Amino acid sequence: MRQGYRLQISAVIIYSFCWHILADDEIPPANIGDDTLFHELKFLRAELDVVQAATKTEIPVSKAPASVTVINYAQIRKSGARTIPELLRMVPGVNVRWNPMMQTIDIRGFGGNPFSSRVLMLIDGIPYNSWNKGGFPQQPGFDFFMLQNIKRLEIIRGPGSVLYGENAFWGVLNIVTLSGEDIEGGKLELYAGDLETINTGGIYGDTFENGSYLISLRQMRGQFPTEFWFDENDSIVTGTDIFLKGKYKDLEVSYYRHEDEVDGFNEPINNPMLPPGSAFKSKDELDQIVDILALRFNHKTDDQRFTVGSDISFARRNGVHCGACHASQQDQPDINKVSDHGSQLFADLRVGIHAIPRNDILIGAEIREVKADDHADELLRDNDPDFPNVKTRSEYSKPAVYIQDQIALIEDELDLVAGLRYDLETHPDLFDDEFSPRLALVYNPSEAWTVRTSWSQAFRRPTFSELYQDTWFFGLNSNPPIPLAIFEPNPNLKQEEIETFDFGIEYRLSQKASLKAEAFYTELDDFIVTVLRPGATPMDPGEYAFENHPGKARILGAELEVRWEWSKRLNGFVNWSYQEQQRDGNDVDSTGKQIEFAYAPQHKINLGIFFRPFTGFSGAIEATWRDRYIAPSFWYAINPEFPTVAPLDDYLYVNLRLNYDLPYFATNGIKRPVKLTFQIVNILNDRPNESLTGVNGTAAGRRYFGGIEYRF
Repeated sequence: MRQGYRLQISAVIIYSFCWHILADDEIPPANIGDDTLFHELKFLRAELDVVQAATKTEIPVSKAPASVTVINYAQIRKSGARTIPELLRMVPGVNVRWNPMMQTIDIRGFGGNPFSSRVLMLIDGIPYNSWNKGGFPQQPGFDFFMLQNIKRLEIIRGPGSVLYGENAFWGVLNIVTLSGEDIEGGKLELYAGDLETINTGGIYGDTFENGSYLISLRQMRGQFPTEFWFDENDSIVTGTDIFLKGKYKDLEVSYYRHEDEVDGFNEPINNPMLPPGSAFKSKDELDQIVDILALRFNHKTDDQRFTVGSDISFARRNGVHCGACHASQQDQPDINKVSDHGSQLFADLRVGIHAIPRNDILIGAEIREVKADDHADELLRDNDPDFPNVKTRSEYSKPAVYIQDQIALIEDELDLVAGLRYDLETHPDLFDDEFSPRLALVYNPSEAWTVRTSWSQAFRRPTFSELYQDTWFFGLNSNPPIPLAIFEPNPNLKQEEIETFDFGIEYRLSQKASLKAEAFYTELDDFIVTVLRPGATPMDPGEYAFENHPGKARILGAELEVRWEWSKRLNGFVNWSYQEQQRDGNDVDSTGKQIEFAYAPQHKINLGIFFRPFTGFSGAIEATWRDRYIAPSFWYAINPEFPTVAPLDDYLYVNLRLNYDLPYFATNGIKRPVKLTFQIVNILNDRPNESLTGVNGTAAGRRYFGGIEYRF
């Protein structure tokens, strides 16, 4: 069935490819900034970019009251990255690693949570973090949004609760999507290579009177690049993505659908203490569908004195339970079924007041309604004898209000940004109310200099899974089935708190080079950690639980980035990140451990070189090096490869991408509409274990890929 589906997709693309070669339409391609979208794109300097997520208003990066990196469309096109996490590996202060389910994103932080729950995910400014786990809406998965749809990525390092509330803990990631007016044309793509990879996709956009539309499709097949999946289990991932977007005057509507299917796993466990034939086994197929519908409205009065904006979104996931991997043998009726995992309804209304001289005021109100629905089958039930007097919540609604003022203390030179958000207590009474403040000064003494300092506080509320998960953690496929560990609910979890001081300076040496330096200091309270309490014997299940660590932690860090453009044919960047974690006191958790700064390398270096030696030929060399780091200590006791707690090795990934635009024909005003791509991933064949768990997480080695792209 899969093979037939892939053939149908390929036939449609080949037909479209041939039809557009023969077509004779003279519509020219549109521009993004200074660049023609489907032509060769020149290097865009960072100071030409704008950012929206830092203030919920579109401002120049040089005016942003937070540490910001913007990856624009030109830079995305030049990079060899195929997914958003791969692109984020090259950003200073951002750590990305593969865990058994997908890639985890961490910004200036640490921790063993595999769901990126401390980073807020936005699509066009609207939150879409999982309402059950806090991170990406779907797991397992390659990616969480199609790179081909992205106009720019905005990465805000540091707390962002002042505007967004929970999840904006380590930082904020905002995906700004393309619109029909950005491209007024289309692109078809075929990409294939190692790990049984074959991806096909297409995007088309155009304008009409007072509006535009965009249609984007992707069909993918491949394997996760860790030995546990591609070597030991030969698991295949197939998926489909659809993104639709329409704009009419001040109104915009979009719809995103992600659907995938992952082959399960069966890991034999050879232990004389366990029954013969024992294995760690999942459900045979892991299926899921995620739907996100969003409606946006933005209007500015004719006199430019006021703006009115609103966002409304509805997200839903249908898919397998966590237990389909962790507890497929558990005697629980619904553990292996595909079910409704609930929804999130989000609405935000804001008013901008620009009538007061030197002030730009934003006032907003937000409501969020979250439902776990059938995911509650995995959660603690009311009247459980082990948890008397505990009332389980699997849904809540939460209002919030916020205000922000951008004050020009010295016009065009010194700005003060002050903001405060108040999240009211949830209904029912699951979480208490919370204030989130921010103060920032941004100084631009000349066009060449930007100096910024800020102070902010943020919080993260525990997820339903952290509070109430009540299934096996490791289920052994044996006769009879045996739980090696179980999730122990903790309905008494408190929310995490963070406070950060940040200082940054940028100097644009010339039109072709810039230097940026950042320093930050962070304090953490009530950090939620995972603990594993082993059983007394191999047949006695241990307990896997979440708890607030009583100790406090501090993080000191610095980042340095240089970008240059030697010529139109050669440019690049290099950045370095430093991070040092410190414990405040000798407090320990319930297993006797101090706070562990898991997966936080002290040093990280990225290098990107982009070249175009002659017309039609271009390429990229990208390298990322991560220092050694520590995994959560309980995994060392489980994993036979590591007899004692020791740092995991440092590693270096180097990728090469070469592109050639065929010169043989032109279509729709594009002189070279066909691009050929050859890519080598992990040239040095480095094979680290990025996340230590109970399975083999060794990374795939050197891989080869090729692609063809047709622009029309």
